[in-house]
Amino acid sequence: MIRKEWKRMLALSMACTMTVSMAVPAVAAQEGETSLQTAEAAELQETPEQFEARTGYHLPDGYTYVLNNGFVIIQADGSPQITPVATPEPTPEETPTPTVTPTPSATPDVTTPTPAPTETTTQPSATPEATTTPEAADPAQEAEAENIPVITAFPQSVEVPVTVEDYRFWTVSASKKAAQAKANLEIKEEMSEDSRSVGSLEEGGICYILKKEEGWYYVESGNVRGFVEKKAVKKIGDKNEALLTPVYAVEMIAPAENQAYTYYRATIQQTEAKKSYALCKGDELNIRADKNTDSEIVGTMKKGNLCYILADETEEWVYVESGEVRGFVKKEYLQTGKKVNKKVKKTGEDQFTQAVAQVDPKENPALYYTITSVKAGIPDGAIRDSIVDYANGFLGTVWEKEGTSLCEGIDTKEFAEQIYEAYGYDVTDKDGNVQEQGKVSVDQAKPGDVICYGSGEEASAAGIYVGDGKMVQASETRGKVATVKVDTTQESFALELFEDTKVIAGSKNISEVNATEAMYGQDLGLFKLTYYCACAKCCGKATGITASGARVAEGETIAVDPSVIPYGTKVIINGHIFTAQDCGSGVKENHIDIYVDDHERALALGCNYADVHLMK
Repeated sequence: MIRKEWKRMLALSMACTMTVSMAVPAVAAQEGETSLQTAEAAELQETPEQFEARTGYHLPDGYTYVLNNGFVIIQADGSPQITPVATPEPTPEETPTPTVTPTPSATPDVTTPTPAPTETTTQPSATPEATTTPEAADPAQEAEAENIPVITAFPQSVEVPVTVEDYRFWTVSASKKAAQAKANLEIKEEMSEDSRSVGSLEEGGICYILKKEEGWYYVESGNVRGFVEKKAVKKIGDKNEALLTPVYAVEMIAPAENQAYTYYRATIQQTEAKKSYALCKGDELNIRADKNTDSEIVGTMKKGNLCYILADETEEWVYVESGEVRGFVKKEYLQTGKKVNKKVKKTGEDQFTQAVAQVDPKENPALYYTITSVKAGIPDGAIRDSIVDYANGFLGTVWEKEGTSLCEGIDTKEFAEQIYEAYGYDVTDKDGNVQEQGKVSVDQAKPGDVICYGSGEEASAAGIYVGDGKMVQASETRGKVATVKVDTTQESFALELFEDTKVIAGSKNISEVNATEAMYGQDLGLFKLTYYCACAKCCGKATGITASGARVAEGETIAVDPSVIPYGTKVIINGHIFTAQDCGSGVKENHIDIYVDDHERALALGCNYADVHLMK
């Protein structure tokens, strides 16, 4: 809840003044500097949108700007004049972020870029206030009197699973995934007989089981993807499948309209496309969601940017991928052919700039025009579960000496290495030997680790550990990829190539979002935010030691009113985790001073407002 005192402060638009945060005497800022900043602020004429874009200020709920001819009235200290329109309510646990709306270009779809407007940063004044050690008081009594939330306990550290984010499909082996319809059936959009039918499969038709659910299978049949009841199909071995004339499902709903299409992005189809290079010829080229200039712009490319043609190569509009952008451009605006291929290969793909996204990939209507990509997809989720899931997708693939295909035939060592390569990790070093770093004993192995047999230069990757003393392995003995017991009679070890947890507190970048949704605890209300450094102007003495005795650290240290937020408490501000380590005479109640490394940045960051949450 926002306290009455805080409402009064906002209504009166009190000065957003740089505050002192260390328990030492302060020195006043030079008046010349303050006066210059005040004059600059007074001359600005900005709409609310322009003011917020320049300062990062967020208008509190229940308040509106006081305007003069449509412009924000900026007070002497650089803060806006605002006025309440209603009793403010606590802001939900979500900080609104600015939405970038792409500007459609006229036909043709190539434009010459317009120079971006120059942004002028007006530095608010920084008039330090004298710091005194706060008098001892009972926080609970103060809280009861002023309705201030008191935090009596706080976590010391937080660890979260490293997760994998991707939207691409990944290929799995079809071996032992085939099933036949026992009778004519319909493939459903949800795990319910009453849900919409997305395809039909006649008796004896083939589908492939991609994921098992309670009483249902998630299947793929031709271009149809959805759910069938387990009792409606019977599994068939890969050998029996080869004897059948395949009949696949008939599509009833287009993939783009089928909610089940991306339920689980594994597929038996080939997903990695052969690379067809193209370079942008126009100064600026819009990538669109459909084959016309009226459709949504999902990304932009500049002259010389690299893209890959994935579909419709001979048509007027081609479907391309560039970075994380996928959509349509007119082929006439692309340079293709042998010269381009030679140039890209000689220069190196990673030396070319690619498209800039205008929408999140998952919000792109053209994202799945084709499921192919120049990159291999991998499952989402916690990285260990994701690796095990990915490895299990190739159960049944034939073991083949020196084989290199996860779907058609692969040997033992290559299997483990390719699973890890998909996640950007190398099992071996530059000399081809198993990595030395990350070795642990097999009894300490966790799901997702690599199990290796042998030692020294003779060590070799054997499989992916899945727990319970077992691993997924391209097994020469079994003749296929299978789940087998780890052979503890052999000399062996596990290889942990990644950290499955990370401490997310303490990131140096104060603007980095390093808190997950699950970490948000109690909403402490709306706070005024100012910024300070460890210099004598801000703190009186440049000791770098906070009131709690800790050394200041950007991305971690904040100064607070200890009666509101006790020292050591971790809070989330705009998605970033900070620790209450300091105080100051001007930092009272709903006011926080955020530490940064240099004085100029502290001045430039000025004053803004944000909801503050206790971290669970």
